[in-house]
Amino acid sequence: TGVFNIVPYVGPWIGAATGIIITITTQIPEAEALSSLIIKMAAVFGTTQLVDNFVFQPFIFSSSVKAHPLEIFLVILIAAGLAGVFGMLVAIPVYTVVRVFAKEFFSNFRLVQKLTDNIEN
Repeated sequence: TGVFNIVPYVGPWIGAATGIIITITTQIPEAEALSSLIIKMAAVFGTTQLVDNFVFQPFIFSSSVKAHPLEIFLVILIAAGLAGVFGMLVAIPVYTVVRVFAKEFFSNFRLVQKLTDNIEN
C-alpha cells in the first residue's frame, strides 16, 4: 500500500482501504472481531504514515537536495499553504532551482551562503 503514497492526500486513504480489504478477505474474522481488527489495522497504518511523513521523507529529500530535513519540511509546509497540493508537488524542485540561482547570482549575501553551502559547483 506504500505505492499509493505517491498520490497526495488521497493516496494514503486508498492504501489504508486496500490494506483493510486485504486483511478482512484473507482472515475472514467473526463479526465481533472485525471492529478490533480494523482498529488495529488503522493504528498500524496511522503510525506508519506518521513515521514516513515526518521522519523518512524529510531525510530522503534532504539527502538528495543536500538541505537540512527541517528546511525541507518547512518548504513543503509553506508551499502547501501557498498553492495546496500542487505547491507540495513542486516545492522541492522549485526550492532547488531557487537555491542554485541564489548561489550563482547572490553568493555575497551571508544568508545565501548559509543556505547554499552544501551545493557543489
